[in-house]
Amino acid sequence: MGTQGRKIVGTDVAELLRLLNKAFSDEWLAYYQYWIGSKVVRGPGKETVIADLTLHATEELGHATLLTTRIIQLGGTPVTKPQDWYKLTNWVRGPR
Repeated sequence: MGTQGRKIVGTDVAELLRLLNKAFSDEWLAYYQYWIGSKVVRGPGKETVIADLTLHATEELGHATLLTTRIIQLGGTPVTKPQDWYKLTNWVRGPR
């Protein structure tokens, strides 16, 4: 499937895979933030907040799944080490 996917894309596949893996990293980190938030939330109305955070976590995981599928279709490998997600993310990490 990777070869056919590369033909269909007709662009710099290495760059596309790099960008897809950055997006994949963003989605996994977002998933984790929502998921862990849903586990540690406290206070009045926490059940409503837990439901909302769980919904968002599920959506982010769905995005990561779609990106994984596309990366594999193009012959790439999704980032497998969580520490690399943080290195690749588009999230701002303080002063540069």
